[in-house]
Amino acid sequence: MLGVSLIIASGPAGGWVSGSGDIDISRSVVNRMEGFEYYNSMSGDGSLVMGHGAKEVSKSGNETSARTSSLSYSGDVPLVGLKRIERGSLFTGAKTSIEEAFSATKIEKEQTTGVISENSQLVGSDTKVSFNGTYMTSSNMHQLFYTDISSHQRLTGNFDINSQISFGGLAERRPSIALAIGPTVSSAKAGAVVTREYQVANTGNVPVQGLTLVDSRVGPVPLTKTDLNPGEVASAVATFVVLEKDLPGPLNDSVQVTGVDYQGNPAVASAFAAVNLIGPRGLNLTVVPVQPCAKAGDVVTYIYTIENVGDFTIAGLNLTDSINGGPIAINANLSPGDGLALSTNRTVNETDLSFPLKNSVLVSGFNSMGEMVESSAEAVLQPC
Repeated sequence: MLGVSLIIASGPAGGWVSGSGDIDISRSVVNRMEGFEYYNSMSGDGSLVMGHGAKEVSKSGNETSARTSSLSYSGDVPLVGLKRIERGSLFTGAKTSIEEAFSATKIEKEQTTGVISENSQLVGSDTKVSFNGTYMTSSNMHQLFYTDISSHQRLTGNFDINSQISFGGLAERRPSIALAIGPTVSSAKAGAVVTREYQVANTGNVPVQGLTLVDSRVGPVPLTKTDLNPGEVASAVATFVVLEKDLPGPLNDSVQVTGVDYQGNPAVASAFAAVNLIGPRGLNLTVVPVQPCAKAGDVVTYIYTIENVGDFTIAGLNLTDSINGGPIAINANLSPGDGLALSTNRTVNETDLSFPLKNSVLVSGFNSMGEMVESSAEAVLQPC
């Protein structure tokens, strides 16, 4: 960090200069190991106060160095200044630069300049300046294959400026992707076809290419797009058949998508998908209305009978019907051969009389082997 320390400590030796007279100050630093170049010069004839504050250094991950400098000048002859900071190189694929120039008969400036070395190319400045004359700033960032950004400002007259410039480099521009699967959990019987839908999003700030998606049960799944710019989304669909040998389940599968940016940095995202398997036998459900027909205003009672006709205890029972919705949790465990009865009421409306009243009911649970079991039934009630 020697080069960086020299760059930030761009004020005069000893900390401060105050006086009136001819001014000629320049400093140039080139640190080839850090890929850093700095140049600063000023000339004029007038009253000058210049100095810098204490240097701040942080070593949490990347080594950071920053220092605040101040400048106050007034005179009949303009103070002419030029400052340039460059980080990186076109040969490395990443280069950032900040340039500042002014010619003013009166100027008050406070500026904090900072750099982060190690894995980043961050260069930044925070400037507060008030002047009478001309003030110019120019900043550029080049990332090979990514983007080029240029900014230029030139002001002549009496101005107050408060500006911040910060360019992030390679460490801030790593690829990032996200993977979503729908549905994350589903239920299916043996012989049923399960459909999975995948979505891959570029959640980073650099393009990602060569995307491949692999489902541990299905294998490679083709995506609609294999190259994504930031914010873009690719999708895919895959199906598979639930086999008898998959029972009792559940089927827990992993899905992974991988890609790289244009510099070969990897982007990886993973997710899991589960399928609860419904066994061929275990529960038996019957639904019976207590009356054969109904008219408007009648309150109809339905009796639900649930039986365990399997070989294992069933718990976690839930019931859903088209009258009351659901699911409704049933706080009971059914041993083999056991059963229980439930009832619910419904008031018949005028709009129900134009067609037979249907009540579709589904009950499900899990047996002691972890297998999901279910049974369904329907009761039809005719208008009187």
